[in-house]
Amino acid sequence: MTRRHWGWVGMLMIAGALGSCSGGGDHGAGRPPSGGCVLVGEQEPNATPLTAQFLGGLIIGDCVGVAGSLFDPADVDSYRVLVQESLSLVVTLDHSPLVDFDIQLFDADTGQLILDCGSNVVPEVCVVPFAVRSHDIAVDVVVTSVVGAGTYTLTLDAQ
Repeated sequence: MTRRHWGWVGMLMIAGALGSCSGGGDHGAGRPPSGGCVLVGEQEPNATPLTAQFLGGLIIGDCVGVAGSLFDPADVDSYRVLVQESLSLVVTLDHSPLVDFDIQLFDADTGQLILDCGSNVVPEVCVVPFAVRSHDIAVDVVVTSVVGAGTYTLTLDAQ
């Protein structure tokens, strides 16, 4: 199996890692210095599987965060990742305690629900194991509103 490149996200990671080196130390052991995750902004439109924002491929040690917003309770935000090796994906959704947002993970190829991570705890955290055998697994991570609208941070941490 070959690892696909992250494109511009990978370039940001390299630039961040090089920019943070000040001589000596492990320089974050290959992880971005800002809490261990690359942070990107939500790109609209991303409300359907066809318009899901692509966040790149994930292998163990990768982490990407998205600063997003549900504009109204009917808004839906979809993000797609490629799980490239067997790993556990730690999905965290942080938002105001005055709203209730949920996360669902879907197989992007079939549309089948993998896991509904909805809870009324903030931040919402779920761990999803993936066993990659012959090819990458395309996963759609969908953020929806149960009550209210507002901003959130979605974090996908491959462990």
